[in-house]
Amino acid sequence: MGSAEEEGARPPAEEPFSDLDLSGDFDCPICQEVFKTPIRTKTCKHVFCKHCFVAAVRACGPHCPMCRGPVSEDEKRATDVARRMRTRRGRCRACGSCSVFSQMRRHYKYCRKYREEYGNPVVPRAQGTVSGGAQSTATISMSMTYSCPYCQQPGLSDMSLVQHCRGNHVGNPAPVVCPICAATSWGNPSYYSTNFIGHLNQRHRFSYDNYTNTRVDEDALFHLAVEQSVRHSLQNNQL
Repeated sequence: MGSAEEEGARPPAEEPFSDLDLSGDFDCPICQEVFKTPIRTKTCKHVFCKHCFVAAVRACGPHCPMCRGPVSEDEKRATDVARRMRTRRGRCRACGSCSVFSQMRRHYKYCRKYREEYGNPVVPRAQGTVSGGAQSTATISMSMTYSCPYCQQPGLSDMSLVQHCRGNHVGNPAPVVCPICAATSWGNPSYYSTNFIGHLNQRHRFSYDNYTNTRVDEDALFHLAVEQSVRHSLQNNQL
């Protein structure tokens, strides 16, 4: 047996990660990923990724995506959240490895287990309605339905599809393409998820249509800006 001095000279055992935060503490409610450039609304104090927030405001108007309170597109950065993300650690939801939250998105980009379970991390692009007689965001959102990739049951809304698969296909190992993601402008229609239920639970806890117009290309944003400018001018002239 070694002496007390020898025992004391040994390096201490690695401390468990007792200060780990839940990844949900730093998840954007729109893209459901770890914050990227977090901003905070001035009136209601909700925090979003800057890009997600701008996309939501441009698509759905100057309302908070969470509580519908008044907001502006140029809300300030949540520097306190960004600072905590540089010091707080969490575990990858797929492989369990630890990282500070400011680097978690980079980890997800290269984590094989994460990509196998959830697909590549995505951020909705800023989008809006198309001018020239095209359907409005609300009309497009209401008319969009999906078929179950397992049993092909048709006519399901995004949230109905989530509930259907949770209730009928848990444990099904067949790799399938997510029809919700495939219908978006940023989705990959050729990507097969090997854990589709896990993908639904992570990616589609909320409807994207509550925040953005997922079916319209980013090029339509210019038309949206023109429409909004004309609309505001008409409203001001009527006052």
